[in-house]
Amino acid sequence: MLRSFAAAVIGLGFLATLLALPPDAADARSYRSHVSAKKKTYWARNKARHRAAIRARRNAVPAVAKQAATPPGQPLPPKRPLKLLTRADILGSDPARLERLGRRIIVGFQRFDEVRPLVEKGGIAGIFITDHNVRGRKADDVAKDIQSLQDIRKAQGLPRLIVAADQEGGYVSRLSPPLKQQPSLGTLVARLKNDEDREKAVRAYAEVQAQGLERLGVTMNFGPVVDLRLGTSRRNDGETQLFWRAIDSNPYLVAKVAGWYCDTLTKFDIICTLKHFPGLGRVARDTHVVTGEISATTAQLELSDWLPFRRLMGKPGIATMIGHVRVTAADKETPASYSGEVINSFIRARTEGDVLLITDDLGMGAVTRSKDGLGGAAVKSVNAGVDLLLLSDAALYYDTVMSALIEADSNNEIDQARQIQARERLSKYVFVDDSPPHAAPPQHAQQEPPHTPPAN
Repeated sequence: MLRSFAAAVIGLGFLATLLALPPDAADARSYRSHVSAKKKTYWARNKARHRAAIRARRNAVPAVAKQAATPPGQPLPPKRPLKLLTRADILGSDPARLERLGRRIIVGFQRFDEVRPLVEKGGIAGIFITDHNVRGRKADDVAKDIQSLQDIRKAQGLPRLIVAADQEGGYVSRLSPPLKQQPSLGTLVARLKNDEDREKAVRAYAEVQAQGLERLGVTMNFGPVVDLRLGTSRRNDGETQLFWRAIDSNPYLVAKVAGWYCDTLTKFDIICTLKHFPGLGRVARDTHVVTGEISATTAQLELSDWLPFRRLMGKPGIATMIGHVRVTAADKETPASYSGEVINSFIRARTEGDVLLITDDLGMGAVTRSKDGLGGAAVKSVNAGVDLLLLSDAALYYDTVMSALIEADSNNEIDQARQIQARERLSKYVFVDDSPPHAAPPQHAQQEPPHTPPAN
């Protein structure tokens, strides 16, 4: 009780600080800067507590959630896997199958020695490094740990591990420190008035970021955010905090900024990742906890939310992250991250080139609390044509996902044509040696007509 009261007092104090106009705030611009600085300080001080609370909410599945997942009168669907294998069982299973299924999975982890057995057995495609992997460490020491894993892969004759990071800049800068803290792309371009200045600033920004990522050994960055900033700073979307991460509300400007950014990263052989298709701009709920939905028509989405994705998806060196939200006009039941209708009708069939697709973290509540559950969603996702499954914590999620994939593969329930297609796409992004995959990437950014406000 006392702890709850103290938390409430702290929360009210933070709110009062945000609402209090500083004495030297002569105009709205300085006030916004004041609020932004206070917000940044607040989140920095309370980040660990907030993340722990969100993790607890993700993994807690209340009875009402279980009941609501299946319509009344219908039997509960069987949960995958029917039998959960131990880590020893998984790593001791058929090596060819383990490598074939494992090349679809990227895992986060607590310690490098924890993930080493997965690399030695070929049970993963890549690793995801984040704040707890680099906290209090020098960049060169982190790089040595990553290179030691790459050396294992090289000795095995397998493609390099994908080394993914979540270094957007601004609110989401998981590797700062040791990498330099940078503002978000939205903050960077907000004060610039013409495309010449914007392009120069974005390319310089991306080069600094790419140099830091390259020094660590990162080969894929989960950025840029190309969701549109359609809400206000007061939107209540939990940990998503999209207003502070989005570039702009103008889809043409977002496409250009993202194009300049990705051009620069690909010159360093770092895959950039557009996120989060089908867009979170219209989604008020926090998919870290529960699923959300987009009720706009597909015509509205094509003219606004999807325009930045359409401009850039399928270009060399650019991947796309699929979010856990339902597009009700396409699939009312299944989140986009494992919806065959969304992935094939609205991405594969309408995009030139091969689009490398990776899910948002399957450990989010939108998946773990769904009727399909974590294992079922993973199987549906690979069968729908997603190339890579992201698991933020190997200790929590890897055994469930791999047990489900092994079970489905044993029962001939894995779409083999999709497997072949995914392998071909991945071969264009990940290579056995360190030679560049292709010539210098083309300029992705394009000049666009004047902005038309998106449909609401």
